Amino acid sequence: MLGQSYNNRSSKKVRDNVKVELSPTAQSEREQFVLRVSLFCAVALAIFGIAYGLYIGSKAIVFDGFVAFLSVALILLSVITSKYIFREDDDVFQYGYARFEPMVNVFKSLILLLVCVYAVINGIHGILDGGYRVEFGGAMLFSFVSMILCIGIWIYTNSSGNRLGSPLIQVDSLEWLVDSVLYLGGFVAFGAIWFLDPDNTSEWALYVDSVLVVVLACILAIMPLKVFIHNLEDLAMRAPPEMDDKVDALLENIANEYHFSDYDTHIAKSGRFYMIEVNILMDKNFRIQTIDQIDEIRTKIEQGLEISSYKIWLSVSFTKNPKWL
Repeated sequence: MLGQSYNNRSSKKVRDNVKVELSPTAQSEREQFVLRVSLFCAVALAIFGIAYGLYIGSKAIVFDGFVAFLSVALILLSVITSKYIFREDDDVFQYGYARFEPMVNVFKSLILLLVCVYAVINGIHGILDGGYRVEFGGAMLFSFVSMILCIGIWIYTNSSGNRLGSPLIQVDSLEWLVDSVLYLGGFVAFGAIWFLDPDNTSEWALYVDSVLVVVLACILAIMPLKVFIHNLEDLAMRAPPEMDDKVDALLENIANEYHFSDYDTHIAKSGRFYMIEVNILMDKNFRIQTIDQIDEIRTKIEQGLEISSYKIWLSVSFTKNPKWL
């Protein structure tokens, strides 16, 4: 029994006491469908934003259009990633493709942060140059139409992401939520100016568009920064505290039942997938006689985690030598 281990990467079996979820294939297909809907809406918003922004002479709206086009590329990257992360391990990626998900989310959030920095610099430059006039009635109309579209897509992607438990969709949904709030702010700001200065003759009105670019970019940067930090932790293989505590409590109960001498665990999270290693130290009091009983312990650990088996890379080993803990 020395050093025997078990790697569980099955994508088909789900235990009776674990919530039944979609198969990896069905999960991937539904994720890709939701992301494609988001993709088409981002394309429409991008074309509308750039064309309308150029028509009324608003750099803020043109910026929104280019950000939407950037979102198109990032969503397309998410669609491709969704095809790979559920693949089984192979000779090239022997621990599977799970780490592709946090890698993509880190890249997406970093790109969005760089865009926000560029927008802030561009907005400050516009302020220092003395600003420019914008057709505020047209800007208000654009903000309203875009806000309605973003809210609709946010509701759809948010409900789909929560139902499917998909970080890829959840990150995409957060982007739509941020856009919805920003367009709401733009609608209120442009509307207030249009109401207070309908003739667009005030000197301070020259700076509204540039100031709005700076403010919106700074607000927009908050969400990508949080996503960047969270997924960077996954790439660094930081042990999630809640799962670490759950595994410890589970092993304590099993140790009391089978009288382990000691045990050690290693846990890492990559996107929605967990890598869990359990090393169990046996001694003369260890109540195990057959290989079937060892597999019974593995089954208890798997069931106790209450996570679908295809989301776990579980390795359980047994040894009499403390060196191998």
